Amino acid sequence: MLFGGHVRTADDVPFLQALGFDFGEVAITSAGRRTYWLETGLKNRFESGFFLLAHGPREGPPNDVDNLWNNYLPALKETIDVAGTMEIPLLTVHLWVDPRFVKAVVRAEKKKLLREAFEYGRYKKVLVSLENLSENSADLAEMVEAVPDLSITLDVGHAQLLTDVNTSFGIIDELFPSIKHLHLHDNSGGNGVKDDLHLPIGEGIIDFPAILGRLMDKGYEGTATLELEREVLASSRAALNVIMSLTER
Repeated sequence: MLFGGHVRTADDVPFLQALGFDFGEVAITSAGRRTYWLETGLKNRFESGFFLLAHGPREGPPNDVDNLWNNYLPALKETIDVAGTMEIPLLTVHLWVDPRFVKAVVRAEKKKLLREAFEYGRYKKVLVSLENLSENSADLAEMVEAVPDLSITLDVGHAQLLTDVNTSFGIIDELFPSIKHLHLHDNSGGNGVKDDLHLPIGEGIIDFPAILGRLMDKGYEGTATLELEREVLASSRAALNVIMSLTER
């Protein structure tokens, strides 16, 4: 498994390299960030083997169809343009499709939008990857069925919220071939955004040995971003190394 951290500014790249991380996930989350990254001239060309992935903007109000088409999709396409210019191969996107909170008519529109964004990404050589928020495997399977070849970014921390059992297990069991990227961070469960604490690995209740073990049993050898602050990256990476070494036995 390859580990990375957030890249919010160009200075984060040498910081992650110094820590021995394999890649950085570039935050292209707003118009300002899109301009910033283009102005840096940074491209995914590192002699060391270090590489870049990317994370896109939030969608805004989850049941607002006008915003979806008139604001979010244009922003998403501009983000794909930037990722393509930077030669970044994968872009994680937010698009909430949990039927407990998002109306059926809106979910239908989101399938259309996701299909259009995915095809635009394919044209620009950027794989669009849908991140789970509070969805379970069945919710995400709807999107994968609507958009063949869609990639999934499994956020293990989000999968601990609004559920009694971390939904990573079901997503891994039902959608493993679609999982191309991971987001790792800890929390104590809960019922909303306020509970998405992004704690260091081991400081919450998430069963990382079981989840990573399930992924490794399936043969996952892909990328995993530690969605954490700078000062806890090294200790969380060390904790994950211990977990993985014990899981392999």
